[in-house]
Amino acid sequence: MMTRFRNLVQRNLPAKIVSILAAVVLWSFVMNDQNPVIDGSFTVQIQLVNAPDGYKITQETKSAKVKVRGVRSLFINASEKDFKAYADLSDVTSGKNSIPIKTVLPQGFELVEVEPDSVSIVAEKLVSKVFRVELAETGTLAPNRTVAHISTPLEQVTASGTEAAVKEVVRVVGYVRLGENSEDFTQKVSLVALNQEGREVQGVTLSPEQASVSVQLARGLSKKVVAILPVAGTDLDKTLSVSSLRADPSKVEIAGPEDAIKGISAIETEKISLSDVKKTMDKTVRLHLPDGVTVTNPEVTVHIEVKDKKKE
Repeated sequence: MMTRFRNLVQRNLPAKIVSILAAVVLWSFVMNDQNPVIDGSFTVQIQLVNAPDGYKITQETKSAKVKVRGVRSLFINASEKDFKAYADLSDVTSGKNSIPIKTVLPQGFELVEVEPDSVSIVAEKLVSKVFRVELAETGTLAPNRTVAHISTPLEQVTASGTEAAVKEVVRVVGYVRLGENSEDFTQKVSLVALNQEGREVQGVTLSPEQASVSVQLARGLSKKVVAILPVAGTDLDKTLSVSSLRADPSKVEIAGPEDAIKGISAIETEKISLSDVKKTMDKTVRLHLPDGVTVTNPEVTVHIEVKDKKKE
């Protein structure tokens, strides 16, 4: 039996081998002709993974073109959602970063290239800083009425945002709308973060965002705008000298009986202790108000500049 089978196999063996090879070649030709290997591209959204806490991440490039290779049949049902492009932010540092783009492909596909091959991101550190709440009047009261006192139980507010944005903030102000009121009133005012030029700083979040304000009115009071004069103490380190004292704001509107304010051209601050001043800094101080004279906000910020006497 085995002999007959062996004879059957070995009969015309060269011709049989040639036939098998021809069949393989023909099958490969047909398959390559009907289902060839081709290249294709997919536009994929770039995902950011492992972003560090405490940073704002700005992604400059949103998508990448992923070029892949595979047999034609693989492309029939493939779509962008089957491919993944991502950037790992584990080692990101503050500032601008260029992060390589990595991919995850469906089975059977071969990566040819990714364009671009990296994504540019900017990492900005998030910080917070506490500011004193200032109140400012807008609008006009009813005739023969003046503001005797404006107050709020909210003394401080927290400004949060990127380090650059928060550094730009110099004051937080709530604008009180007088609106021709003739009686005392309360009002919810929105708070605004302002820079040195008095413009609103974008990208900063205030907490809380509003303050409740009580406004007390008075009859028969006069109003006047006068300068603010910072008064420095004498307890500065002996190796330093004061080069500049500047109040912010530099002027204030005072109110009171005509005979009480007519002779006032400037309002001094309370004496500013300089014992802890080692370099240029800001301090919040109260105004020294004469009897019968009121202001909307009795506190101001004084910018103190000092210099080393040895370098003079």
